[in-house]
Amino acid sequence: MFHKTRIKLSLLYATLFFLFFSLFLIILYVSLVNLMSSQQLDELESLYIQQKHDFYVYGGQEKSRLSYEPNQNYFYYIYTKNQEFIHGDESHKGLKRQLEKYFVESEVTEDSVLRYEWQEQYFLLLKKPIYEQGEAAGYIILGKSITSQQHFFQKSIQLFIFLTCISTVFIGLLSYYMARKAMIPIQWSFDKQRKFVSDASHELRTPLSIFYSSLDILETGEASNLSPFGKELVDDMKDEAQLMKELLEKLLFLARHDQQQGYQNTEVIQLSNMLERIGHKFQKVMPAEIHFTTDIQENIEFLGDATNIQELLYILLDNAILYATKGSITLTLSKESRFIKITVSDNGVGIPEQELTLIFERFYRSDQARQSKGNGLGLSLAKAIVQQHDGEIYATSIVGEGTTFHILFPI
Repeated sequence: MFHKTRIKLSLLYATLFFLFFSLFLIILYVSLVNLMSSQQLDELESLYIQQKHDFYVYGGQEKSRLSYEPNQNYFYYIYTKNQEFIHGDESHKGLKRQLEKYFVESEVTEDSVLRYEWQEQYFLLLKKPIYEQGEAAGYIILGKSITSQQHFFQKSIQLFIFLTCISTVFIGLLSYYMARKAMIPIQWSFDKQRKFVSDASHELRTPLSIFYSSLDILETGEASNLSPFGKELVDDMKDEAQLMKELLEKLLFLARHDQQQGYQNTEVIQLSNMLERIGHKFQKVMPAEIHFTTDIQENIEFLGDATNIQELLYILLDNAILYATKGSITLTLSKESRFIKITVSDNGVGIPEQELTLIFERFYRSDQARQSKGNGLGLSLAKAIVQQHDGEIYATSIVGEGTTFHILFPI
């Protein structure tokens, strides 16, 4: 139990760290990208402000001149308002023809920014209008290569993913170690309590047996000397002693379950026949106002402890009768591809959703259950029996409509 809890805590902490660290890295990455992009755009804007007049005047002197400077950081292309190319310097041959399809058809006075990929190269482009005497005379396309920055960010993503994975694994291992350390006193207390329950149950069996035997001797040997009130008192004490014995047997079973002592009487159980017999038995003692039905698939066998499986069904059917004071109870058995399924349904008062995970805890009793007899061990015992057979038990319920207990046994 504690091992599973440590694993759950470790997974929880590792997941939370993964989400937090991933969010942090995403924010960091987006901030760096935006900061870099803003800085690059500012550089292009500054270049435009500083040289737009020289670009246009120089371009007007030599029409349709395109220079090639492969080592140049920036490149530009100047066009008239009629979309005619005037002048430009480029650092990547053939790029001009690729870009014209994106900008030539746009409005002259329209500002635009484009991030463009071509031949495994990345470019940041800025289109700005050129004004002369208050009127748009043409426009400039300014650009620069951002391939190195793009590769840097791609490598950064890979590095961030690697760091996230490594850090998550490290945090998971550290969380498991810290959870183990933190749960040592809890486990020690739990083991001490469990040993106390087991020892107390064992020690109480002998005096309880002697007490019950003494009552039998008193009832038979001194029957003639007992008054009617005395006989009634002896009967009441025998009933209470029997209830105490049943409680001790349940505690001993749960103690053996805690110590992982599996069931001993393993046999092939004719499960369909068993449920049919139990159904007939309960139908005879069922209150007249409760309608009891069964839906049992035939010829289903199961390997397990017949006594414990029978006890499991008794617990669930007794609970159903207790809380379905009127209405119906249904017992079903079916065989799926991977498991055998048993359900016990009633249309009684139902169980609140927040209590569904608590009803299998020992001695837990809901407010409605406190109004009836019981010690809060029945469903704990049912869960222990199911777990001993490597099965699963859970409940679904709607308040005011009823409850269904589902049992799944692996085939």
